[in-house]
Amino acid sequence: MIRDGGMSQEHLHDLENALTRRGWRIVAALPGDGYRISATWEIQRSTRQPSHFIDFAGLDPAGYCLPLERAYGCDVRGRPDVSLYFGKRREHWTNELAAFVAAPDREARP
Repeated sequence: MIRDGGMSQEHLHDLENALTRRGWRIVAALPGDGYRISATWEIQRSTRQPSHFIDFAGLDPAGYCLPLERAYGCDVRGRPDVSLYFGKRREHWTNELAAFVAAPDREARP
């Protein structure tokens, strides 16, 4: 799903792996809105549970929408409190990534 690239690519790869380890599958990579959202991943654990959507932020300062490979962060749709920034690698990245991928689990539980 992920192509070669720069810093965002490493973060996308980490995110994809973390989701897989928690039992999520990326069932679709959808186009963005051509403005604020570069792309969307539809993730699903089971066809008996609803999908969740991860929207990748990609609005650059000039007002153009960046491709997924250059996205600078993402959030879980419908959960404004759950976001992840793809800044430079830092010591907090692992903890932030773990918290982000745990969010759909918290929402999915009754």
